[in-house]
Amino acid sequence: MRKAFIFFAVALFSFSCEKVIDIPLNEADRRVVVEATLYDIPYESSVKISKTGSVYDDSGFEKISNASVTVVDDLGQTHTFSEDPTNPGTYLDSTFIVMPNRVYSLTIVNDGETYTSVAETNSTPALDSLDYQIQTDGFFQEPGDTNYFTFYSFTDVASETNYYQAIPIKNGEPSGTDYITDDALFNGNSFRQPFFADSFESGDTLDAVLLSMNEGAYTFYLSLAANSDGGGFAPTPANPVSNIEGNAIGYFGAFTTDVLTLVFP
Repeated sequence: MRKAFIFFAVALFSFSCEKVIDIPLNEADRRVVVEATLYDIPYESSVKISKTGSVYDDSGFEKISNASVTVVDDLGQTHTFSEDPTNPGTYLDSTFIVMPNRVYSLTIVNDGETYTSVAETNSTPALDSLDYQIQTDGFFQEPGDTNYFTFYSFTDVASETNYYQAIPIKNGEPSGTDYITDDALFNGNSFRQPFFADSFESGDTLDAVLLSMNEGAYTFYLSLAANSDGGGFAPTPANPVSNIEGNAIGYFGAFTTDVLTLVFP
């Protein structure tokens, strides 16, 4: 699923023409791809391992089975992630839950190769409120329509460098737009921003999810957006910035979360 990314610090707008360009590609240069996401929510953490395929093959990435996947925290506790028998290439540990203010080390061993990464968590974020403004007969509305322009608020921890991701879930489904920022402009202060790419109507339910993430995951998402049409400009094709050590690409993210729910009248 394509996802749009919103960044608050800078807004870039441009228009460009499109044309088809033939680029010489190395079909033999296949890479291991790691998508490791650890959460403080039971049963949500997973490590997905695959291998890039031919750029001319849209059948999907090859899943990598029989890898060894372990996560060790800074207290010396080791967690072994086992492959899901119903989902090849996906490794799970049903007992694992991320804790705040910890350091997690990921090690993957597969086919004689080792891939590693480190992710550090901060304090658990806390949403202060959800509020809205009623919009009637707006620019994109039909006459008589009423929508809710919604804001989320939280207070940043001054003693930490924080990276945030806010996800609006509308009636049980993610909206497809993630709102990502760091605290460089509001360190230690309250922060209030709208879900300005999403609209809500009477009777809708909004589950607003706020995540605090490690710098490596933030940098990956930032570079991913810069290389997609959601970044606001015509990108030069490139891999996102990975925080995986070894001959692999991808990211290792550790997330602490908070959720607030609002039902629109």
